[in-house]
Amino acid sequence: MTEVSVVINMYNSEKYLRKCIDSVLAQTFTDFELILVNDGSKDHSLDICKEYAEKDKRIRIVDKENGGLADARNAGLDAAKGKYLEFIDADDWIEPDLLEKCVTKLHETDADIVIFDIYQYFVATGKKEVVSHPYNQNQVYFLNDHPEMITKMKNAAWNKIYRVSLFRENQIRYPWGYNYEDLGTTYRLLARADKIAFVNEPLYDYLQDRPGNLTHLFNMSVYCVLDMIKLTIDDYKRLGIYEKYYEELKFLGGINILECLKKTRDCTDYAMADEFIKVCFWYMKNTWPEFPKCKYNIYREKYDWIYGNPLFLKVYLFYRRMRMKG
Repeated sequence: MTEVSVVINMYNSEKYLRKCIDSVLAQTFTDFELILVNDGSKDHSLDICKEYAEKDKRIRIVDKENGGLADARNAGLDAAKGKYLEFIDADDWIEPDLLEKCVTKLHETDADIVIFDIYQYFVATGKKEVVSHPYNQNQVYFLNDHPEMITKMKNAAWNKIYRVSLFRENQIRYPWGYNYEDLGTTYRLLARADKIAFVNEPLYDYLQDRPGNLTHLFNMSVYCVLDMIKLTIDDYKRLGIYEKYYEELKFLGGINILECLKKTRDCTDYAMADEFIKVCFWYMKNTWPEFPKCKYNIYREKYDWIYGNPLFLKVYLFYRRMRMKG
C-alpha cells in the first residue's frame, strides 16, 4: 500500500503548476503517489500534467469537468490509494522534507492529523512570514482536553496531512458547490480525530494574495460562509458536543463572518453589501444571542469592533462611499 497520496487540484494553473509538481517530486520521502486533479482547466494545465505523467509512474491524472474546489478535492480523495493524504493547491509549493517529517510524526504518534507551520508570501509586497501554531511537536493532543484548538487552527486543508480513513469511515467530504469548503470540513475532521500532532516547522509555501485569489472577492458566494458555519455547528450537534464547544465555535464563526464583512468595504454594489450585512447580523444574533461577547477575543485586529456592530459598520461604509464618490 502506498504510504501517502498527494493531491494537487488545479483550475487554469499553468503559471504555477510546474513549480508545484516539481516540489512534490523533489521530496526526500519517495513512497507516495501524486494525483493531479484537473478541474476543467481551459489553459495548458492538462498538457503539463500529461507531460509529467509520462516521466514518472507515480503520477496519475484525474481529468474532470469543472466542479469547483470542493469537487476537485473529493475527486482526489476518491482516487487516493495511500494510507495518508496531503492536499496542495496548484499555485503553492512544498518544502522538500514535508512528507518525510509528517510521515515520521504519524508513525511516532499514530495520529489521525498532523498539522505543520507554513510560509506565507505576499505577492504585492514580496513579504514572507511564518505562520505557526502554539503547540509542541513532542506531545500528542486531544480536542477534548484542548478545545481552544478550534480557535487556533487554520481552516485550510493544505497545512495538514490526514489519515485517509478519517474521511472515509466518517463519510466526510468537501461540500460540493460551496466556497469556504475548508471551513465546513476541517473542524468536522478535528472532532473525530483521536490524536492530533504537530510539526513546528514551516513546510508549506502559500501565496496569500496572488491575483485572482477567490478569497478576496465579494460576490454572492460570500453567503457560503454562513452555510459552512451552520454545517459545522449542525455536525457538532449531531455528535452531541455542541454545548461543550459552544464558545470555540462562536469564535470560529464570528471571526470568519467578520472577515467576510470586511469585504463590503470595496463592494460597489451597495444594495448587495447592505443585504449581506443584514443577513450576517441576523444569523449571529439568532445563533449566539450574546455576540460579540465571547470567551475568546473575536476582535483580533485594531478596527474589528467596527465590523462587529451593524450600526458602526453602516456609518463607516456610508462615509467611505461618500469619499469614493467625491
